[in-house]
Amino acid sequence: MKRLLLLGALASAAAALGLPVLAGAGVVTQRHISDPFVGSTIDPNVWLPWGTNQPGLVELEQSGGVMTVNVSPDAQPDFVAGETTRCLAHGDFDARVDFNLANWPAENGTSLSLQVAGTPYNVYRVSWQFDPSEAYGAFLPPVGTSTGATGTSGTLRLTRTGDSFTAYYRSGIDWIPIISGTGPTGDVPLLIAVFNISGAYTFAGLPVAVDFDNFKVNAQQIVCP
Repeated sequence: MKRLLLLGALASAAAALGLPVLAGAGVVTQRHISDPFVGSTIDPNVWLPWGTNQPGLVELEQSGGVMTVNVSPDAQPDFVAGETTRCLAHGDFDARVDFNLANWPAENGTSLSLQVAGTPYNVYRVSWQFDPSEAYGAFLPPVGTSTGATGTSGTLRLTRTGDSFTAYYRSGIDWIPIISGTGPTGDVPLLIAVFNISGAYTFAGLPVAVDFDNFKVNAQQIVCP
């Protein structure tokens, strides 16, 4: 109920300021996109489907206040399933998303990420066949790195200031920087996704389910088509 009241308050405030507010669970204004994934339908005014097509094997659904990506053990390697924002972040931005590893077997060979859609610039959580097998990581070309992770829930964060990107994960109340680097400065969509990269690590053929919640991006400007 508190989430619904907050959503309504944001929409009312934006409308009072004459800012564009898109219908549905998500809110889009001149400088802000957010989605608490309320309801049973992914908001088509906020999101566009993104990824490979493996019907019945890698599926997205929304219920219970989260957007869930379900991966069947019969899924083929190199799958990608997610949603990208319909509107673009212009200039500096700060994007975040919470996640919960609802079904996450050890060394399953699956990642979840927050990234600039259409580019490799991303921050991720992964379970793979390396040490440590659970890790947070980021790839901001040409540099990538990872660090050990614990727990089954957390928050990913990706920021841009000028041409400088920084990837973070949250530990308690603290933001832990993973890596920084330079990158594209144009208007960009943000993507949340679950994926496997067979050339880097093996999909173990185990069932995986990842919940996303509380997506938000603040930017100098949000540009919508």
